[in-house]
Amino acid sequence: MLTEEQRIKNIQEAIRSEGQRLREKLPWLKHQDRIGFLIFSFAVTGVLLCGWAYVSGYLPAWLCIPFVAILTSLLHELEHDLIHWQYFRRQKFVHHFMLLGGWILRQGTINPWIRRHLHFLHHKTSGTIRDKEERGIGNGRPYGFLRWWIMMDTFTGNLVNALINSPKGKRRIHLFRLIAANFPFAVLCAGIWYLFVLFHLIEGIALIAGLSVQWSVSTLQAMAWINTLVVVLIAPFYLRSFCLNFISSNMHYYGDVRSLLEQTQVLNAWYLFPFQLFCFNFGSTHGIHHFVVGEPFYIRQMTAKKAHLAMRENGVRFNDMGTFERANRFQISSDSELKPV
Repeated sequence: MLTEEQRIKNIQEAIRSEGQRLREKLPWLKHQDRIGFLIFSFAVTGVLLCGWAYVSGYLPAWLCIPFVAILTSLLHELEHDLIHWQYFRRQKFVHHFMLLGGWILRQGTINPWIRRHLHFLHHKTSGTIRDKEERGIGNGRPYGFLRWWIMMDTFTGNLVNALINSPKGKRRIHLFRLIAANFPFAVLCAGIWYLFVLFHLIEGIALIAGLSVQWSVSTLQAMAWINTLVVVLIAPFYLRSFCLNFISSNMHYYGDVRSLLEQTQVLNAWYLFPFQLFCFNFGSTHGIHHFVVGEPFYIRQMTAKKAHLAMRENGVRFNDMGTFERANRFQISSDSELKPV
């Protein structure tokens, strides 16, 4: 009977061994900085081309939005690797330039330099009440309107959560910290998004009622720009972010986690493909990262088959859909009361 430490070690050794085998077989994988920058350049160029094609009338909105969402999922994975200093550790200008570029094109996200601190804390405290990063995307919260809102829009969802659930004496400081951590891009993104929704909601209601809203010329000119921004950047952000937050908050366990083996599961069921498409197969591969932190995301995709075999043999769960009913608790049956976090 293997101990928990032995099972963890078996998984880590399998992941590292497969990564090393791939690097020996494919020497170009050793050029990690260049690969990272090449992926970054591809994603940024792709987003810019999609924007140009949409504005020029060559690409319809229904294609532009998913294309940009997929491209920016690459930027999310790059940001995660950058947070772990996996690219340009010695060339700080390039490192920070990539962080900034990814933030601008995923404008609804938290400041990546602040996220770095939250993410390191996540690895130290994963699945516990101190894990602010997972709590911030809804993990551990019973399913309801607020959790769905947080998964769709972490900034405004957490603002509402702070207003409702923060102690009165700490409410202002919690709100200030949220706004400061998301300033300026997520604040602007949310403002533009809800203006867009409100404008078209009013237009829709007026149309149903058989009325016509007389907007000013300046309002219509502003909405033309807002409509373009929504299609090219903001709607793709919310699509990608919801898929990522839905997968991430449910593949991480929360509340009763006692060890590394209990921090994550693998979500790779076929019916989750629509979500995985917009978060670069996150549910299938992110658990690998918890066991071996220092592998870039594209290596995890390549080692997943061997890693999954070792993870399954050593007790990591696969496609535990009961997590939705348990508010992400690891224990299958628990007498603990589920409280909002």
